[in-house]
Amino acid sequence: MSKRGIRRAFTPVRLAVAAAVLVGGGAAGVVAVTANHSDSVPAESAGYTQTAGRTLSYTTALSSAMKSWDKSSGTSLMTISHMKPINNYWTQSWHHAVIFIQRGTVVAVGHDEFAVESANRTIEIWHVNGGTITDNVGGTATGMSAMTGGSMKVPASWKMNTKVKGIAKGDLVFIFGERENHSLKAQLVLFAAPTAVRAVPRATATPTATVRPTATTAVIPVATATAPVATPTAVGTHS
Repeated sequence: MSKRGIRRAFTPVRLAVAAAVLVGGGAAGVVAVTANHSDSVPAESAGYTQTAGRTLSYTTALSSAMKSWDKSSGTSLMTISHMKPINNYWTQSWHHAVIFIQRGTVVAVGHDEFAVESANRTIEIWHVNGGTITDNVGGTATGMSAMTGGSMKVPASWKMNTKVKGIAKGDLVFIFGERENHSLKAQLVLFAAPTAVRAVPRATATPTATVRPTATTAVIPVATATAPVATPTAVGTHS
């Protein structure tokens, strides 16, 4: 697991979260790992809101899903889609670990870490490493059912980007992991991304931060008595 604990301050993700807190104000002011069940504020309902059959306990569903992922990720997604709904986040001590589950929207992405805001405006910072499973589920109904849990709103205007491999700001996510040394370590990240041109980094399962090139300006002198003319050279970006 990554050793970049929650105590390391002033990373780009934390700065972005702090900015979001200042803009949003109120309940989002606590950027910390909490240790209680908080589903008191329901998320908006939307597509994939079927609730029938969502009866598996969190520990049973996720234990089974993680064990069978390498053999059949589709079966694992089906199992998670039958898990009891979670609108915001849930945590519990289980055996020798403290497991943590969260649904929400990505609000910041950095190297080896990203921040997620739930419907009740709780913000958590997650850490990833090479062992983190990251799956874009935007292309399948089963995957979307598992990711939304019947409790997250998918904007009606969205067209899913099913090609990207890592998350970016604005994506919808479901994360399962554990709390270790005051940090949240992601083991499974399910996400859905909108199709759009983005100039933001994406976090990948093998943690890397992609820095998009920015426009540069080249000064080209002309052979006259006038001053040099600045000609901008655009550098392309891609989603």
